[in-house]
Amino acid sequence: MPWKKSNPLSGLSRILVLPVVFALAGCAGKPWTSQLEGDRYNEASRLMDTLAAENSACGGTLEGDLGLVYTSALEKKALNGFLEFSQPSAYKFVVTNPFGQPLFAAAGDHVSYQAINVSERLYMAGSMRSFGIRHKLPPGILSKSWGEWIMARNTHASGAITAIHEDKEARGLWITYRHDETEPTGQSHLLVDPAETKILARILEDKDGETVAEVTYDNWQDQGRCRQPREVNVTGLKYGTEIRLKFANVRVTDEEKRFQLPVPAGYTRQLMP
Repeated sequence: MPWKKSNPLSGLSRILVLPVVFALAGCAGKPWTSQLEGDRYNEASRLMDTLAAENSACGGTLEGDLGLVYTSALEKKALNGFLEFSQPSAYKFVVTNPFGQPLFAAAGDHVSYQAINVSERLYMAGSMRSFGIRHKLPPGILSKSWGEWIMARNTHASGAITAIHEDKEARGLWITYRHDETEPTGQSHLLVDPAETKILARILEDKDGETVAEVTYDNWQDQGRCRQPREVNVTGLKYGTEIRLKFANVRVTDEEKRFQLPVPAGYTRQLMP
């Protein structure tokens, strides 16, 4: 297991940013070409409304086995466990050993977290804002939009669009939209397949126009009225970091959930600001 007794928070940092693995990144050129105008723009802009309507009819809670592979220039870590995620940002992730025994658990949302390190008999809790400052995470990844990134969803209407471009590889259209004032990020670019009305990729930018993350989706699974990607890949991150999420036995439901980890008896408490 990657949880080291000398520094249990090193493992915690990866778990807590699981829903929001999007760290500072660079972007070598834009993956789109000419901008649409006139009737082509108006027709394409309706894709956002279609996506928003279809996604609003989908279940907001995801449950399933999750394999997480974290690779950087210095290390490679692999974790396996069970994830419960409920829109917009509530989550619970339990890391298990090969025999299915829990080793680590984290729960919370974009505001606060709790975590349990079984081997350390340690309970930790704190605010995500302070956690982000301590670990030098950009504010954009601590917003409330985690569900859109993890579940490949769109909740924004066509009125938020600022531009639409053709994709360089003819995979679809890049739809750029601005974020509302409650989000710390600037804008996002969605690569949408018009034929299947699904999001193939996402680029998130901060308010200075710098790329925060590039995400691609693959291996789709039908879930009732909706489709859920079973692979979410984050590449081009700072320090050569790549993160891959692989889901299995996925179930999407309409039930809205919130998660709170109680303090186990006999555990040491470590409360953060």
